[in-house]
Amino acid sequence: MEMAVLIIAGLDTGGGAGLKADIETVSALNEHPLPVISAITYQNPKEVRGIFPVPPEVIGEQVRAVREVFDVTAVKIGLLHGGAIDVVAEETKGLTRVLDPVIASSSGFQFLSPEDVDVLKKKLVPGSIVTPNVPEAEALTGVKISSVGDMKKAVRVLVEELDAEAAVIKGGHLNFTDVLYWDGRDFEFPGESVKGFTHGTGCAFSSALATFIAKGLELPRAVEMAKRFVEGAIMFSNREGKAVNPLWELQRDAQRWKAMRELETAVDKLVKTGELLNRYIAEVGTNFALATDFNEVFAVKGRIVRYGKTIRPVGLVELNASDHLRRALLKMREFYPEVRAVINLRYSEELVERAEKLGLKVSFYDRREEPEEVKRAERGTMEWGIESAVRRLGEKPDVVYHLGDWGKEPMVLVFGGNAEEVVERVHRLIEA
Repeated sequence: MEMAVLIIAGLDTGGGAGLKADIETVSALNEHPLPVISAITYQNPKEVRGIFPVPPEVIGEQVRAVREVFDVTAVKIGLLHGGAIDVVAEETKGLTRVLDPVIASSSGFQFLSPEDVDVLKKKLVPGSIVTPNVPEAEALTGVKISSVGDMKKAVRVLVEELDAEAAVIKGGHLNFTDVLYWDGRDFEFPGESVKGFTHGTGCAFSSALATFIAKGLELPRAVEMAKRFVEGAIMFSNREGKAVNPLWELQRDAQRWKAMRELETAVDKLVKTGELLNRYIAEVGTNFALATDFNEVFAVKGRIVRYGKTIRPVGLVELNASDHLRRALLKMREFYPEVRAVINLRYSEELVERAEKLGLKVSFYDRREEPEEVKRAERGTMEWGIESAVRRLGEKPDVVYHLGDWGKEPMVLVFGGNAEEVVERVHRLIEA
């Protein structure tokens, strides 16, 4: 028999939560998912419009079919309708159950009636590891939650009064701290606000928890790892689906490798321009940066410098090797996400004139116009400058320059959709 993680959950037609998120999570964590569909929801990233419940007997047949073949030790249970609770409780006997009690959507759609919630508490909460968010925990326990102390009261109710094996209340709605009660002890897992889409976090967390349990991890460690996995899924979330991205580690690593190779190739091409580019290398050094779709930015460690009559990179291409260009590039991408690369060159009127003659869109910012509050703020100049240049031109600039300020070298920034385009633009500029 093959090892696998059983998933009983609903289908999210918006492709953000439910079975899709569960399947991707289990797969990303290198276990085999067994998806059993419990309901079909009609929803998009904005709202849930309705639900079609899969008949209880069909759910039971799905579970029996896979349990006869696969070695299932853990099951994640998500969205259920009232009629399915008894069947799921019966068919998952003997398994470690991670119950994510989906009661209502964030848009207000009610999946379970108060009567259904009572049945859930009697039939599935007992013996399960329950993973509610704050509103779900309040609905299950009757405890009003506004602090970590309240979360600790609620997890005790779930375990000591409702007979759950353990309970984890997720604090994303409150303070980003998760609280676990297990084996008579409280465990706190602090977190912090992570920028990104959060639709599907409950699904990804409970599926990750079930997977780590299936791998044999003790519960506190499994909770910690599931929490960190979800934080990454939010940070690298899916813009199209406006939801968490359980495949984030695989996609991030693939994009990192691709970006490194792309930038290394481009830097090699620049170095071959030798004497032609030498005169345009900035006194503080030139750098070349490239962003992934996840806004991770690679650049040359130590910059590109003059070396006799030619040029050379001081170090290798690395992640976050240039804070200056990283901030410039990410600010530009806020306006134009298709821009992925930038290089800085020494300012000269000749370079700017050539850019305009070549038909490149040129803009600038004047550091003397920089507001005092920006000057006082740590590392705010670059963001202000790029935004000023974009708004001044009214369209996407290919080249942005500034004339410097006291102790600040004038500079030209050349942007492009990829590293190759930047190299091509630089070649045209210095050979014109």
